[in-house]
Amino acid sequence: MGNQRPKKKQGNKKNGKKHHVYAVIVLLLAAAIIIIGGILLFYIQEIEVSGNEYCDSQEIVNCVQNDKLSDNSLYVVAKYSMGKGTVPKCLDSLKVRMKNPWTLQITVKEKAITGCVKTGTTYSYFDQSGLVVKQSSVKDAQIPVVEGVKIKSGKLYKQIRTSNQTKFNEILEACAESQKYGIYPENVTVKQQQIYMKFGNVSACLGSQVSGEQIAQIKPILKKLGDKEGILHLETYSENNTTITFEMKEISQEN
Repeated sequence: MGNQRPKKKQGNKKNGKKHHVYAVIVLLLAAAIIIIGGILLFYIQEIEVSGNEYCDSQEIVNCVQNDKLSDNSLYVVAKYSMGKGTVPKCLDSLKVRMKNPWTLQITVKEKAITGCVKTGTTYSYFDQSGLVVKQSSVKDAQIPVVEGVKIKSGKLYKQIRTSNQTKFNEILEACAESQKYGIYPENVTVKQQQIYMKFGNVSACLGSQVSGEQIAQIKPILKKLGDKEGILHLETYSENNTTITFEMKEISQEN
């Protein structure tokens, strides 16, 4: 009888080991099912992009899904929530959220276009820093063309380089300020180191340096001038000198 009891204990130990192995297998299978289910549930089937006008939706999608794990909506949302996601250079901001586990919603804010330069048949549109954010063969009626400076480089997502970068920086200021005050010149031209903005029959001379105070005067004066043709002289306008003159004559088209 004394020899039988240890055998029973060994049997219990073996059964216990078997139950432990079964439990581990069940847990592993459950974990695998959860993982596979999660992967399938959060597999991205649709992406909705909103807020963009000129930046291509597919370019935005490609930028968001730029690595091997980007088919998973949880991963993408987590990546952008931690500030690790890539943002196309044409955008100021990009936010990602889940509409449902298999659908992503991307909301973007594009960089504001303030002007453009033309090289050949291509218009290179730039933001207020001079970064080219769009290129097209089509001219936007509300975006001024910069003329009178030699363009050395105007590649997409690169800073525009000119023969006179200092003067071009003043043009950038003029373009940004004109949008701020809701006026849209046809072009911004440099003539004899003076910066001109053309509005139909009126050309506003801003001088060699541009200020927001000068630009702010243009819109109300244009309303008063009506169909008159000539040059609006703002080159000496400042807080200390509020003199503005209008020279009635035909505007020269020469640069």
